[in-house]
Amino acid sequence: MSAHALKIRAVESFDLPVLAALHEACFTAPWDQHWSQRSFSEVLAMPGAGARIAAVGAEPVGFALARVAADEAELLLLGVHPEYRRAGHAGALLAHLIAELTAAGASRVFLEVAEANAPAIAFYRAAGFRPVGRRPGYYDGRDRGGRASDAIILARALHEEIPPD
Repeated sequence: MSAHALKIRAVESFDLPVLAALHEACFTAPWDQHWSQRSFSEVLAMPGAGARIAAVGAEPVGFALARVAADEAELLLLGVHPEYRRAGHAGALLAHLIAELTAAGASRVFLEVAEANAPAIAFYRAAGFRPVGRRPGYYDGRDRGGRASDAIILARALHEEIPPD
């Protein structure tokens, strides 16, 4: 699948089951916490929150969820279904989101990622994110039988271009 075939659009209320299903498929590590339709609905009801769905044809393959407050943004979730990974979709979603966050007035974006999630850390570092902090035991993982994992806080200035893959 080519990243060129990817279509990214705003999430609508009828997408909540799709978001929950994508989240369940994408986030399966022991430290990951379950997000239900209600979880997505509650976050999307917050001021400055928004989400995007990425699709190849009619097939939803990924999503991103973020929020903006003043001149800062937080990337809450970004996931691509395992069957569609390694095709540039996550990078396309991130680039789309960064453009939208910049247009919304954010100058910097933050995110948390589990210290044990080396592939995600490498992806975000390649996209210009740098470590700025740590949250000990942030991901408790007990709901999946796992143990606590520290979160690495990453940040990136939004006026910077995303480096090529």
